[in-house]
Amino acid sequence: MTKLKLRNLNQNDNDLLFKWANLKSVIKNSIRKKKLKKKNHNYWFDKQLKLTENITKIITLEDVPIGVVRLDKKKGNYYINYLIAPKFRKKGYGYRSLKFFLLLLKRKTKNLQIIALVKKDNDPSIKIFDKLNFKFSEIKSKVITYKYIIN
Repeated sequence: MTKLKLRNLNQNDNDLLFKWANLKSVIKNSIRKKKLKKKNHNYWFDKQLKLTENITKIITLEDVPIGVVRLDKKKGNYYINYLIAPKFRKKGYGYRSLKFFLLLLKRKTKNLQIIALVKKDNDPSIKIFDKLNFKFSEIKSKVITYKYIIN
């Protein structure tokens, strides 16, 4: 089986994350409904490099970046987000990356609730979060909320 790795975010990832975030397929499945402006992305990216309560990892396959997984703290809650580059989708990398990410979190953290917000028509993400034992919480405005607790 091909070895996936999670590495820390670094300054060299800025342009790649901007490109991925603005792909039509990413916007379609995102809660955010429009393209990002470079200025806004750069502000967000610089903040990600400095924030200690957020965790952003680049998913690599044989040292090639294929996606990103993030845990963002907002208003006392932790939200999980992930993205797999289009040519690497439908190969199990999303599930494997998130599973590995959750295992890393379990080793470092206790008593953490993670929230996943998924558009109702995003079947691949729904399947992944179900398979990872995220629990359905509610549906509002075509967005499903899942929760996962690390004890």
